[in-house]
Amino acid sequence: MSTVSDERIQPALHALLSNDVASLRAALASDAGLVDAVWHGNTLLEWATQPPPGIDLACTAVLIEAGARLDRALGLAGCWDLADLCRQLLDAGADPTSLESDASPITPLESAALHGSTAAADVLVEHGLHRPTLWLAAATGRIDLLVDWVADDGTLLKPAGPYRPVWAHVGRPEAPTPTDEPEQILAEALTLAAANNRIAAVDHLLNCGVPIDAAPYRGITGLHFAVQFGKRDMVEHLLGRGASPAVIDDEWNATPATWADVCGDGSPERAAIAALLA
Repeated sequence: MSTVSDERIQPALHALLSNDVASLRAALASDAGLVDAVWHGNTLLEWATQPPPGIDLACTAVLIEAGARLDRALGLAGCWDLADLCRQLLDAGADPTSLESDASPITPLESAALHGSTAAADVLVEHGLHRPTLWLAAATGRIDLLVDWVADDGTLLKPAGPYRPVWAHVGRPEAPTPTDEPEQILAEALTLAAANNRIAAVDHLLNCGVPIDAAPYRGITGLHFAVQFGKRDMVEHLLGRGASPAVIDDEWNATPATWADVCGDGSPERAAIAALLA
């Protein structure tokens, strides 16, 4: 894939961002190399995944028909919770087992799980976990798999799996290498379930004895993560089950209420989360 200039990419990129299907098709017809050309790190299809959302599937269909590379776009669509685009890319042949990069060796489903992108994860998981792990079972709400990993008393029934989630793989700060103690593994599973609004998975892990305020990554609890990712139902559920709104994390030195203030965007959902923690 070649890198292109601003001038060369402009007609196709403008058409894409304007949802102008005819102009996009014309731009690609006049310069076929644009379909996989890289501009500021992304191809056109990869740019279609970037926030704010709003690129029509008709435009991404033009890029797919023109032969765009699909796999990295699928990972980005998983990251940004673009469920319909995930389905379109999968139907077009994108590989759900592909890894983002050597520096970030995660599948699209793992990326979705680490970003709290539950709608995309629900599409991706239809194609399997690919690298089945306790953490991914919790993050996707697969109770049928979770019970095969965790006994009612919290005992691990088998190894947790080949890929242990690393928050640094999605751009968060590095943390000390985790231990292999079951308590830490289960705490990680709980926080991932909370981040992804998987209430049944959270309840199963709590009922197995996992502490509700467990904070295995930089002092961040499941409640913090639920706040960050805008999971109002999970915030309410965790508070109802006794989660402490007073826990201060080690990354921002802040309570979940402060996280809610920082993450506020004026939406009713975010306002409701802040009200629950007020």
